[in-house]
Amino acid sequence: MALTRIAVSNDCNGGNCPSVHTTDDPSVVVVQGIKLEDATRTELVGMPDHEDAVTIPTEVILQAARALEGRA
Repeated sequence: MALTRIAVSNDCNGGNCPSVHTTDDPSVVVVQGIKLEDATRTELVGMPDHEDAVTIPTEVILQAARALEGRA
């Protein structure tokens, strides 16, 4: 799966930062962010073990939405 970064946190200084990436499948994106603490993760009722959740700044979601407009 090839990834292309389309949105990244403005607070990023060139390192690994919260971001959104497109994939070879136009209906799928990959989100990189900070893993939830276990106590917070338990609040996500019904999430299976093969899934995970991360936090990313709202600005990154908005950047990604603008980049993806008209793609899907």
